[in-house]
Amino acid sequence: LTGKLLPDGSGDAGFDAAMKKFRHAPGTMMIHLALDDLPDWSGGAELRHFAYVHLAPSLDAMSRTYQQAIAGVLPDQPVLVVGQPTAVDPWRAPEGKHVLWVQVRMLPAEILGDAAGKIAPGSWYAVKDAYAERVLDIIESYAPGLRQKILGRAIFSPLDLERENPNLVGGDQICGSHHLAQNFLFRPARGFARWNTPVSNLYLTGAATWPGAGTGAGSGFMLAQQLGGH
Repeated sequence: LTGKLLPDGSGDAGFDAAMKKFRHAPGTMMIHLALDDLPDWSGGAELRHFAYVHLAPSLDAMSRTYQQAIAGVLPDQPVLVVGQPTAVDPWRAPEGKHVLWVQVRMLPAEILGDAAGKIAPGSWYAVKDAYAERVLDIIESYAPGLRQKILGRAIFSPLDLERENPNLVGGDQICGSHHLAQNFLFRPARGFARWNTPVSNLYLTGAATWPGAGTGAGSGFMLAQQLGGH
């Protein structure tokens, strides 16, 4: 907003400074797979019927992954959210086939190192295929035989996601950290939690504003009520 849509700023130096200091969350990689069949999860056949399967062994492991990403390091065991849309909507693939998407959560936008010591630092363009193999290895450990079912794949690094949608800065899919200093009445900045900006009749909605990321459309709904006088 302040850098491109308002190249000369909003007219409020405090607001402009706060927007420049806005903290983004770690990035995300997306992997899309075309499959012959759904994964055979070792946790039980019933998992083939779930829309989502989360792969994260413990809260400690999730915390470690977050700290690695914040430090600019590729996590050795990223948190994975596996979506199985054809488990609940078979029309999303040809008859008898399936699709899978994988959210690889908490990754650095700029790669300074690798926690596993196997991938040399470089651009996401250079390392995304190698990192996708690590992700597939993790899924394979929970669903043996997955690779034999893959018909095709597409990999989107954090920077690929930003290129497709400039709001996903560094691949940040939640549009800004949700730490207390940037949440509630501080989202996106103190004094501007009611979706207002210093520019008359210009309002902000979306995940960067209260109540934050999600699919509830809360910010737009509450702003509409506010503007309507309800």
